[in-house]
Amino acid sequence: MKQKLKNTNMLSTVLSIVIAVLLGCLLILLVSDEPFLAIKSLLVLPLSNTFYMNNIINKVTPLILVGLSASVAFKTGLFNMGVQGQFYVGAFMAAIAGNYLIGLPKGLHVVAVFIAAVGGGVIYAIVAGVLKAYFNINEVVTTLMLNYIATLVTSGMTNSYFRDPDSGGVIRMRYIPEYLELKEISSLITAHAGFLIALAMVVLVYFLMKHSIFGYRMETVGKNRVFAQYGGLNIKLITVFCFAVSGGLAGLSGSVEVLGMHRSFFDDFASGMGGDGLIIALLASNHPVGVLLISFFLPI
Repeated sequence: MKQKLKNTNMLSTVLSIVIAVLLGCLLILLVSDEPFLAIKSLLVLPLSNTFYMNNIINKVTPLILVGLSASVAFKTGLFNMGVQGQFYVGAFMAAIAGNYLIGLPKGLHVVAVFIAAVGGGVIYAIVAGVLKAYFNINEVVTTLMLNYIATLVTSGMTNSYFRDPDSGGVIRMRYIPEYLELKEISSLITAHAGFLIALAMVVLVYFLMKHSIFGYRMETVGKNRVFAQYGGLNIKLITVFCFAVSGGLAGLSGSVEVLGMHRSFFDDFASGMGGDGLIIALLASNHPVGVLLISFFLPI
């Protein structure tokens, strides 16, 4: 029965993707003067050209991480709608650490940037986790509100305190040192090394969900909180922990985007990333490998 349900979920996901592609093609046929060339450019060209493929990998990298972030929360029956805000906080903290911890040895500086980003995402997510666990405040409301706060506060602080005086009309911080930038994977795969970090997180989250005691507890709480509570599980601790993991992944995604793509934090930084993560998690049925595969579909 369980296997049949999994197959049904997989079929639903595949059908959703196929229908979306067909609707997109239909729309192109209706509005384009050269529809077949447009469809070829949309579906074939990105997969047949190394340059385009590497660009897709760069776009996919943060999507994998925000998709994993949303999946961890959804798996526990929690709706972390604040992935965008946690992503912003992570990116903001990465840029701050990158610019203001320059006195550290280079290797330690790189580690400090990632710790700052992940820590920022964790702390910001825990706010909603604590409110849910100990005060039973709806996490959808709190995380959505925290999204707005994160966007406005990071933008305001960047403009008021950390703005690069040479940025012109753009509200952004100074560029981080070049040695912090995530380098190309190889001469053939010119996408930045953040993709390898994302793949490592897929493996780690898969192990957490499928092969750890805490993963079993997460799934139990997600399926039936009342049963889990009567079974002796600490619902509050699990709730806070899942928000922490979810926020940490979102923060990591923000740091990868700063170090791999922009080398700075700026106003309206990667807007919509959190929403994409929620869509990916839902289409992937919260499975880490599914998140990896679905993430490749979105940029195409």
